[in-house]
Amino acid sequence: MNTRLLRYSRFQVPEFLQHRLALPIILLAFIAGLPTYLMTKNVPPGWMQSAQGINLARQMFSQSITLYLPLGAFVAAVGVISADRQQGYFRFLFSKPVNVLAYYAQTYILHAIVYVIVFGLIVWGFGAYTIHFSVHRSMEAALLTFVLVGGLGLLFGALTRYDGAALIAVYILALMLHQLVTTPNALPNGGLPDWLAFIEKGLPPVGKLDAVRDHLYAGTALDMAQLWHVLGYGGGAALLGFILLRRLPLAR
Repeated sequence: MNTRLLRYSRFQVPEFLQHRLALPIILLAFIAGLPTYLMTKNVPPGWMQSAQGINLARQMFSQSITLYLPLGAFVAAVGVISADRQQGYFRFLFSKPVNVLAYYAQTYILHAIVYVIVFGLIVWGFGAYTIHFSVHRSMEAALLTFVLVGGLGLLFGALTRYDGAALIAVYILALMLHQLVTTPNALPNGGLPDWLAFIEKGLPPVGKLDAVRDHLYAGTALDMAQLWHVLGYGGGAALLGFILLRRLPLAR
């Protein structure tokens, strides 16, 4: 890889950690870290290994620790391209002979690596205070989340400076329609009109992402069709984003 391009990583990684990922980590420290510390501080030895302690730890993991995944993925995906365009940084960044596509591909990959590693450390730390949770499976869940959310963020960033609003709107819409379609009310498509159910099928597979992550956490067999749907959708969005980045001007 171009050594000039690699030098930018000295700024890309600290910027991501300090100005983007710090907020989800701080929120998680208050939402999950502090309650975990208080919960384990005065319990008798071995209590966390009891049935009650195991259930409590698993409940906290599913309701608190995993909040890092969507929050971290959103801050990792938003503004990768649009922030440089909006603030005019690209004029400075690319005043030297650095390939635009390679630069943002490196940013995308570095964000993914740091995001996944940080979640692995969070899960390891939580497990050290409570019960064992699979770090490598948790990191796989984080990587899968970034593939989908990061790919969408890259695509929207190549299209518009309002990539944050677009990503949140599409994600929430996909989640809401999926919940309505899967509502057990004995009606076709959960009672949604056919045209709305058709739109739901074309939106990001957030429901399948949740299902695959649940299987990863539980250590059970994955539904490969769901897995490939998530990977294909996120990877396709990222690929389309890189194609648009190559063809569309940054200064717009």
